[in-house]
Amino acid sequence: MPHTAPWAGQWIVVCGGTSGLGLQLVIAASEQRARVAIVGRDRGRLESAVAESIKRGAASALGFSVDLRHRSAKGPELPEDDCDKLRLWLGQHDIHLLLNVVGRSDRGALEQLTTMDLLSMLDDNVLSVWNMTRMALDSLKRSRGVIVNIGSLAGIVAAPNMGGYSIAKSALTAMSRQLRLELELADVHVLLVCPGPIAREDSDTRYSQLASARGIDDGISAPGAGVKLKAIDPAVLSRRILAAAKLRRKEVITPSKAAWLAAIASLVPNWSDWILKKYTKP
Repeated sequence: MPHTAPWAGQWIVVCGGTSGLGLQLVIAASEQRARVAIVGRDRGRLESAVAESIKRGAASALGFSVDLRHRSAKGPELPEDDCDKLRLWLGQHDIHLLLNVVGRSDRGALEQLTTMDLLSMLDDNVLSVWNMTRMALDSLKRSRGVIVNIGSLAGIVAAPNMGGYSIAKSALTAMSRQLRLELELADVHVLLVCPGPIAREDSDTRYSQLASARGIDDGISAPGAGVKLKAIDPAVLSRRILAAAKLRRKEVITPSKAAWLAAIASLVPNWSDWILKKYTKP
């Protein structure tokens, strides 16, 4: 366990906590002996994440199988999720930190997208976050807690061949910044995290099938759609996010040089376009 555990004994909700960065945040929170509630769609992975949380030292851990997408298909052939249970639990507990780690990336040119493709990206990356946040807001107001939204560099600097991902993450960036201003009087803080590509075991092949289906270069299926950036260690990033949330920082952009590129994009767009082309694989 770390020498300092600023979240010890406090309730942390990790939405999208069954894999990737979300699971790493569950582990980091558990190692600080926080109380962890994990929200995910897949019951099998959810049970595994809860077991891992307890193993890593969580003061307590539980899971809710909930599909937060607006357009999710619910029918008699699908099992009922735990949405009502989650609402009831949130009404009975004061949560101190909500980590929204839901979403998915995309690849391809915008002209290849259908309307349904774009709606799906917005649903997964924006509406899911909004639905979870609204559900937890009263609890966060009672505790004067913190909301962390995991965005992306693609949400502050548009890169080519990211499909609808840049659009969706730009919307999440705007929503996070607006929420931060609106919730200030309630003393609920909002932290926006915009990381570059995060290391995964399947990073090099994760979007190969999509790239092939859309007839685009295989290099675009690589992390960052070919932008030359070093992959981020999710364990290191998780600890940094928890520390930034406790300090109530407003934004974390990593690598930090991307923040300069975002500023250049606003002030001198020709320069930023040149830089992106220079450091993007053809």
